[in-house]
Amino acid sequence: MSEIIGVTNLVPREGISIDNETLAHLRGVGNPQVVNRALGEALEDLALAMSRAAIAYRDDRFERLDAASRETAHAAALLGLDRLGRVACTVAVLTHSHDSVALAANLSRMIRLGNDALTAIWDLQDRIV
Repeated sequence: MSEIIGVTNLVPREGISIDNETLAHLRGVGNPQVVNRALGEALEDLALAMSRAAIAYRDDRFERLDAASRETAHAAALLGLDRLGRVACTVAVLTHSHDSVALAANLSRMIRLGNDALTAIWDLQDRIV
């Protein structure tokens, strides 16, 4: 029998693409304090929706996963996160299929993209403020 020399860990990484026009439009509307509050609420909505999606998947509650994925897509659109929005819509569609592997892969990608986007936007806010 051959000896296993090592195991390679794969760590998927994807660049974050933020539609700067959407963020600039959000920042250019009204009082900066109001805009920061609105941006903070959108970020919180995104984080909560992704959390609900993960919990729904874990609990095999696919109707809730569908709703949480659609909430994620909506929050992503408000923040200019087009790729995240597309992946969230794919997750919502896959909740009605029998392709559990595709659902798990896309949900994992949605969570990964969402977490990376939240971090990037928070870092961007820290540099601006």
